[in-house]
Amino acid sequence: MSTKNTVFYRGKKSISVDFSAEEISSDGSLVLLEKIEREHKLIRYFSKFIPDSRNPILVTHTIEKLLKQRVFMLMQGY
Repeated sequence: MSTKNTVFYRGKKSISVDFSAEEISSDGSLVLLEKIEREHKLIRYFSKFIPDSRNPILVTHTIEKLLKQRVFMLMQGY
């Protein structure tokens, strides 16, 4: 039984996951979450419904980026 799987391809590079190591990090699933988000754009869609009352001159990160960070953190268990 193989413990290595190719998840998807990005250009000429393949993205693979390998579960044969003694110590495994769950942070590798962020690659999959980002792939799903790029295809479906759910966070972008929902971020449009969140009002942004901040001063635009002082804004560094968009609501979409803040929401994306929060969702990914929750999905990782942080």
